[in-house]
Amino acid sequence: MVNKMLDRNNSVPLYEQLKNVFKRKILSGELKPKEQIPSERELVDKYQVSRITVRQAINLAEQEGLLRRVHGVGTFVEGHKIQQELSSLNNFQSTLQQQGLIASTKLHSTQLITSDFLLSKLLAIQVTDQVMNIELIGYGDNSPIVYYNSYFPMNIGLKMKKAAEEALEKGQPFSTLDLYKINSEIGWSPTHVEQTFEAQAAVTHLSEILGVSENFSLFRVTSIVYENQTPLEYKETYYRGDKYKFFITRQM
Repeated sequence: MVNKMLDRNNSVPLYEQLKNVFKRKILSGELKPKEQIPSERELVDKYQVSRITVRQAINLAEQEGLLRRVHGVGTFVEGHKIQQELSSLNNFQSTLQQQGLIASTKLHSTQLITSDFLLSKLLAIQVTDQVMNIELIGYGDNSPIVYYNSYFPMNIGLKMKKAAEEALEKGQPFSTLDLYKINSEIGWSPTHVEQTFEAQAAVTHLSEILGVSENFSLFRVTSIVYENQTPLEYKETYYRGDKYKFFITRQM
């Protein structure tokens, strides 16, 4: 009998319909992270489609980060990743809510340090000036998923520290970018951010903060936050590679 979940009269190709079946089962929890899905032959029999259709569906699901094929072993559920849009800056809490996760933030540490040559150049301050260092950990469903390590000129940093402490008292999830918007006392409004993206293996202190093994795959994003031509913040952000997927839409 032809499986009713695939509609041969639908304009959507069968391989895409099958990919959507995988997606629905993963989002509903019927298929769980790291669980192996049925073999290609079993999927062919169950959905009455060709092996080519099954392979196309699995390839598409892999491209979307839903499945992962292990050569000679089988195909496994990769788990649903948080999708982070690169062309816009999104609120930390709303980003996780859209993925069905409960967001929370913890203050890892704050300290005043003396600026070095690099920080003075990035923040347009003197080498001997003091800098506020604020470290935050973002959680999704009580699991650490992102670590923010931010540096501010002292006049801005003192206000950011106070704003962070007030947000924590209210139980409000946030990143440093959110604080500029939710606390008007900071007095600065970012106009743009310069960012770079690269892959990095977790070193010891990052593995401890994010609860992963050493050499675990991370996304490292460095950001300089500006109000017009004035740098407000230099930040290093580390995202768990198993939790996040970045994407962008380009106009042709």
